[in-house]
Amino acid sequence: MKIRHILLACVVAAIWGLSFVVVAIGLRGCPPLLLAALRFMIVFVFGVAFLSRPTLPLKLYIRAGLCLGVIQFACMFSAIHLGVPAGIVSVLAQLQVFITLLLSGIVLRERSNSMQQSMMALALFGVLLLGYARYHATLPITPVILALLGAAGFAWGNIELKRAGKVDMFAFTVWMSLIPPIPLLLLSILMEGGTTGLFNALEHLTWMSILALLFLAVAGTLFSLGAWGKLMNLYPAAVVAPFSLISPVFGMVGGWIVLGERYDAVSIIASGLIVLALAGNTYVSRSNRHPVNNRRVQTST
Repeated sequence: MKIRHILLACVVAAIWGLSFVVVAIGLRGCPPLLLAALRFMIVFVFGVAFLSRPTLPLKLYIRAGLCLGVIQFACMFSAIHLGVPAGIVSVLAQLQVFITLLLSGIVLRERSNSMQQSMMALALFGVLLLGYARYHATLPITPVILALLGAAGFAWGNIELKRAGKVDMFAFTVWMSLIPPIPLLLLSILMEGGTTGLFNALEHLTWMSILALLFLAVAGTLFSLGAWGKLMNLYPAAVVAPFSLISPVFGMVGGWIVLGERYDAVSIIASGLIVLALAGNTYVSRSNRHPVNNRRVQTST
């Protein structure tokens, strides 16, 4: 990967890591399914006047919207609402990396080498160790299953982003955001108190929830998902997807700086393993690219 793309991937990971804290704040004044619906409504309204719809099949927008909007966020927001700490959801969400790599091999025929697989195994160990160190005593099973389903939705959404091809991913993100609000609002009416509960929640939205929504919509979706989709189209999934593994690390740093949280030695070691594995995977990917380029130069001369 080019250095600027590595930096962009790290910025996206940082935003996503901090987003879980923002979600927890937003849920204090808004039920989870309605929060997810409003998030995508804001993205669409914010960008539709500026970005034209990419010429892609409607079914692609539907699949991406259902995976990245309905399944991912409905499940993850609900898991946080049901009591799983935002930090553990951010850890469980990173299992999407390994699901993405599995799907990319099956669906897209992309392959990773043994060194990349070793780095991913090290990163997985770090992610699981971090989750255990911080939250092993607070893992209610049903919300955890919801969080894992959300990770699977994220992973399949990554595949749909790659299928979109070389298009303006920021525009694709905006127009994809037209899909999730309808099913999310229907689910909200069904599960969060009917139409009365819906209008009551809208009437009593707090300023903190509104600010959280703006952050989640503009930074966490429009910018981050657009940038992520661009990177997924430029590089193999095995190169890009692992960057999201450092999201919990950024979440920990944010918690330390903003909330004054403290972490034990195991959490710090686990975070170091994740960063080390990501650096190793990036180095291997860059090293593999250069011999190919060299051979091309030799052939052309």
